[in-house]
Amino acid sequence: MGLLIALFFSLCIAGYLITKALIHYAHKKQLLDVANYRSSHTHATPRIGGLSFVLLICLIIFTYTWLATSSISISTLCFILSPILIVALTGLVDDIKGLHQSTRFIVYFVCSIIALGNLQTLYVQAYWLIILEGLFLSVSLSWLINLFNFMDGIDGIAASESIFTLLALAFFSYTGENTTLCYLLLLCTAPITGFLVLNWQPAKIFMGDIGSTFLGCLIGCLSLYAMNEKLINIYAIIILLACFIVDASWTLAYRLFSGQKWYQAHRSHHYQILSRKLGSHQKVSLLYAMTNIVWLFPLALAANHYKEYALLITTISVLPLIWRCFIIGAGKSERN
Repeated sequence: MGLLIALFFSLCIAGYLITKALIHYAHKKQLLDVANYRSSHTHATPRIGGLSFVLLICLIIFTYTWLATSSISISTLCFILSPILIVALTGLVDDIKGLHQSTRFIVYFVCSIIALGNLQTLYVQAYWLIILEGLFLSVSLSWLINLFNFMDGIDGIAASESIFTLLALAFFSYTGENTTLCYLLLLCTAPITGFLVLNWQPAKIFMGDIGSTFLGCLIGCLSLYAMNEKLINIYAIIILLACFIVDASWTLAYRLFSGQKWYQAHRSHHYQILSRKLGSHQKVSLLYAMTNIVWLFPLALAANHYKEYALLITTISVLPLIWRCFIIGAGKSERN
């Protein structure tokens, strides 16, 4: 345990120092997000900060692979490492040069298919159902990668959401007596925490596409593995991620069905509107964090324990989140 604590704090410090170095590098190379009318910030800010925790988390997973731990097979770790590396490299290219949306979506979908290697068995036996389930999981993981990108619009929100989700998965792993996965998840939160110090309001650096898409893919891959090990069910995972899932899904659906150009950049997510109303990124990020801890985490525990009521519990968990999106007008054009 002493070694784990030492590693955790070392990774926190490393994440912080690498992020500091990236701030200077990004300013030197002019890798900046310049504020415009769609932005939730007002100053040009470096945008490649996610590279700090991408490097360190990949190093952690590679080390687990090299050590060939008994609880997590080498093949499983490779099915985690491969898609997150591809997604991270795609995000880095997008941050530096820009990529067409269709190119990004194709890459994310292919990576989602690769990630299904985490599942040793699917839940159904009929071939056509296996195909449908595989398609559903691939589309779901692709959407998770995208929604983390959509939700990374104010200081601290994506990093804090990731830390919460990984810690929650670590708790489920610990109670399921899979300490190897628990330790892996705990260590993964450390470099994100180091980054968050510099990403908290007022942010000195953003994680960029390399960071946000990487986190969505990482959480998706680790969740698939935890599901396969029967440590958590899909309802509990949906509940843990409900703040992001509901906000992004409601906003996209509203824009799509109201005839807006849904693929264009905007600032009509619930969290973006709320940050303008409160005049603070910090308050919104803290509100989302408190919602996760006080409301969603206990319900995720209940959904995982009382499996026969999991769908009902999931419905109860998301209804207040849907209601607050409706009340605040998430997805509506600012001209309305």
